[in-house]
Amino acid sequence: MPKFVEYQDGDVAVTSRKPLRGTLELITDDDDTVELLLDRENTEWLMGALCEFLVQGEGDDMPKISIGRR
Repeated sequence: MPKFVEYQDGDVAVTSRKPLRGTLELITDDDDTVELLLDRENTEWLMGALCEFLVQGEGDDMPKISIGRR
């Protein structure tokens, strides 16, 4: 049975810069913690999926952020 987890505004713990790796803590419905392991490639895929989700919002649920590069 799948567990539902929630992000509760925690920071990413960077465990390595080269190669880039880290963890992000998520909380389950029964208050257990799950660590999401991150690397550069998987994090880029996750960011893409989250951005695709956000752009689906309408009205007050439209994204309030913009990302630009210099």
